Amino acid sequence: MKTRIRHFLELLSANIWMVPLLFLVASVALAFFNFYLDKTIFARHTQFPELYLYFNNSENIRTLLSVSATSILGVAGVSFSITIASLTLASQQFGPRLLRNFMMNRFNQVVLGVFIGTFLYCIMMLQFTSSMDLEKTTPFISMIGLLVLIVTSLLMLVFFIHHVAVSIQADSVIEEVNQELKAKLVTFFPEECANTEHLPNTPSLGEQRAQFAKAGTAVYAKESGYLQAIDVDSLLKFITTEDVSLQLIVKPGDFVIQNSVIGYGLISEEQKKDFTSTISEPIHKRLILGHVSTAEQDPEFAIRQLVEVAVRALSPGINDPFTAITCIDRLGDNIAYLVNRQFPSDQHLDDEGRLRLLVKTFTFKGVVEASFNQIRQHGRHDVSVTIRLLETILSLAAQVKSEAQAKAINTQAQALYLTCNENFNAKKDKDDIEALYRSITECLNKRFNLELQ
Repeated sequence: MKTRIRHFLELLSANIWMVPLLFLVASVALAFFNFYLDKTIFARHTQFPELYLYFNNSENIRTLLSVSATSILGVAGVSFSITIASLTLASQQFGPRLLRNFMMNRFNQVVLGVFIGTFLYCIMMLQFTSSMDLEKTTPFISMIGLLVLIVTSLLMLVFFIHHVAVSIQADSVIEEVNQELKAKLVTFFPEECANTEHLPNTPSLGEQRAQFAKAGTAVYAKESGYLQAIDVDSLLKFITTEDVSLQLIVKPGDFVIQNSVIGYGLISEEQKKDFTSTISEPIHKRLILGHVSTAEQDPEFAIRQLVEVAVRALSPGINDPFTAITCIDRLGDNIAYLVNRQFPSDQHLDDEGRLRLLVKTFTFKGVVEASFNQIRQHGRHDVSVTIRLLETILSLAAQVKSEAQAKAINTQAQALYLTCNENFNAKKDKDDIEALYRSITECLNKRFNLELQ
């Protein structure tokens, strides 16, 4: 249930309409509240200071409200038309999937909410003033509220133009994606590396792992889509109750093809008779699929966004290696964070210590490959990008904590070194790349005795 709630909140946060909708509701409430105060407090039989009499002409009030409503709606439409045009051009450079970041930007949502909220407030007050008995009521608070909203809208317009101009710059786009990536990594990998000897790894568990593919009953996907989330707690509770052991061979972020195998279940002969309705259907209900990939349980989502920015920057049409190098710096920084983090276990046990659920998890090697593979492949003809990748790997070589991590980054270093021999002809470029590669291998050999070549 918690996973479903988090998934619902994730979907809401990705929609641009949620905050404006709240502002619309707030504007209606404000209009009714101000109207109530005017009717109960500022009645015409009360003795008013001279300032209040500026709002006792019904025609002037309606004119002010009409002009304000028309102007604010026009400003909102023009502002966001220009914004969409700018973002369309920016998406060609950074990738259309980054438009999601604009939609999720809270400041953009607030600005839109203020504009349309002010418009609706004007419409509501027009309705109220048409029924006001101006011989008894002066809409002082309502009109003061309108002036405050207009001034706020004008200020928001200025801030919004500045915000858009800054947000479509390459460095700002990269930093925004990087901040999202950092937040996700802290959420998914909050614990520092610890001793994992307490995790069961007995021969019986090893045998059970091998049984899934050999004797397990295949679970087939009912529909196609991106696996957005897995309700692990509910799934573990269900299969424990049914005395089933399950292995999932897909993880959040993977695309699932209809009728493809997504897992294997170890079940009894009796359960096989009605496997689809009693076992397969409840399993599918605990897997959340969608038409797009999300960052909900996928820490590599933001990594792919940074990689997309870098790859587009390296395309012949844009040819901007500086943007790609900035992305490499951010990716290297986040990988360095993961060096000291504990990756989640792939096994989930019941109270008796029996392996009930085996999941496909994210690994350090997988994160490194997701970060560097495509940039290396698309930047193989750019010396500066290749050198920066090697410099980043050299920095990581001095920080890695295990042989598995060392081998993961050494694989990238070897691939870059081979790229140098195939694509670069200048002796100086080759010498610089070879010097970096030798420094990486020497560092790893010294720390882990891997005897890398």
